[in-house]
Amino acid sequence: MTARSLSVLPMPDPRHLIVAALAAGIALLSTLPQDLSPQGRMALAVSGLAILGWVGTRIPESLVALAAVLALVLGGVLTEAQLFTALGSELVWLLLSSFVIAAVAKEAGLTQRLVAPLLVRGMRVLPLFLALTLAIAATAFVLPSTSGRAALLLPVFAAIAGALPDPRLVRALALLFPTVILLSAGASLIGAGAHLLAAQAIRGASGIRLGYLDWAMLGLPFSVLASLIGALLILWLFVPRADWWRPLPRIDLPAPSPEARRRQARIGLILTLIVGLWLSAGLHGIGMSLVALIGALILLTPPFTDKKPKEIFRAVDTEMLLYMTATVLIAEAMTATSTDHWLAGQALAVLPPAWSGSLPMVVVLISVTAVLAHLAITSRSARAAVLIPAVALPLAALGHDPALLILIAVMGTGFCQSMMASAKPVAIFGNAEGAGFDQRDLMRLALPLAPAVTALLIAFALLVWPAQLAGLRGDAPRPLPAATLVASAVVLTPAPAPLVAARPVPRPKREVTSENTRRAVSPRRSTPPDALHRLNRVLRPAGIRLTIR
Repeated sequence: MTARSLSVLPMPDPRHLIVAALAAGIALLSTLPQDLSPQGRMALAVSGLAILGWVGTRIPESLVALAAVLALVLGGVLTEAQLFTALGSELVWLLLSSFVIAAVAKEAGLTQRLVAPLLVRGMRVLPLFLALTLAIAATAFVLPSTSGRAALLLPVFAAIAGALPDPRLVRALALLFPTVILLSAGASLIGAGAHLLAAQAIRGASGIRLGYLDWAMLGLPFSVLASLIGALLILWLFVPRADWWRPLPRIDLPAPSPEARRRQARIGLILTLIVGLWLSAGLHGIGMSLVALIGALILLTPPFTDKKPKEIFRAVDTEMLLYMTATVLIAEAMTATSTDHWLAGQALAVLPPAWSGSLPMVVVLISVTAVLAHLAITSRSARAAVLIPAVALPLAALGHDPALLILIAVMGTGFCQSMMASAKPVAIFGNAEGAGFDQRDLMRLALPLAPAVTALLIAFALLVWPAQLAGLRGDAPRPLPAATLVASAVVLTPAPAPLVAARPVPRPKREVTSENTRRAVSPRRSTPPDALHRLNRVLRPAGIRLTIR
């Protein structure tokens, strides 16, 4: 090989060299802590490499997560049975059923039908934006994932944007939809896959079992306030004050046919029943996943859709299902191998004593970290999978409530509007035809919205959620409603030893005395009273006989 041939070889990308060096450093450093078990060191190395893959490479998050889980299985931290059991967990069935329900609702045009009354009245700009904010937030209670809601609401945006007279209003509307979709997701347990991860982590760390209604009580006030703050900031930054009360023309959406109206009404009835069963889970005892599965099965029948089931199932995000399962397994492996406790000890050594013992300081630290995490980790579920075992649980080991810190971490992941690539809803509406906003507009909105959401998160963490979590925990264990996520995706702790039946201790023999002998051999009264005899004759056909001893 000549010098000339060497000169034409492509130079390696500096970014690739940095990632490779960091990967080698993580692999080397994971072998150093001798106070960790071999499985703990393996879990630490795999988790660190997964975080590096999510943050420093362009490899899809799902591939990184699946590769990490396979490494844990091959390294002996997880077993094959645990891996395949996780794929059949309640979490997977809940998301699968919710995707089917969302696909049927989208195919029927139900969302356009629900928002049509807001558009035909010719509302003014400010009331229209506030009404759309509440309507978009309500979709979090029946539809899974923020990207699914964005795809479902995109036709609604297109219909409204086509009737707006001012391009500035179109830009503000295009920013409103993804902002509210992301900030309102925290109101519902199924609003984002990260919430299901958090619910399982809260149950494992504190014993609190959060059902559909419990999560709504915690997340709905915060999410609605954050969404309204975002809507008002969009109006303040992108719409002149004089246009806030400007009347808008009537916006007529395409009228559905009578058959489509009847189908939409039937689908709306089924969705209402599903949500009602979720909310009343403590009364009937049917789990969330089973309710969603029954609803999805009903909606796949001809009265609700004309499409074949295989066409509806194509809308299921299989990649997200596998990714969610993999992230649950990674978090469970960190907990089962006590790696999270080891990280807590390292946090104790790094944090100043005044910080580690102060709940306000810990709340501020984890709130800022959760809000800014989207700058490094673009996937919401990936942020939850990283923040819960690496930040929330170690800080909780300092003596704070783990349920509170996990809740702060997952609610803070709702803010991710700084970049076009930070969240799929932002990219969907940013690339939509006629959307009218770019990266500069996103940064202009993010600069005031990030501190506002952080301040709201800190206020709820210090003033509202501690009392709510104390009420959910109670002094005695609460009864388990079947609507909660009744079991972790994987049980990594060893099974308890089987119970061995002990042979009963024989009773001491009684001495047979003459009195006992006489009592034993004395005949019982064989002739019942006349009334009892007549009663037994009446009861004889039923096979019942009464005796007096």
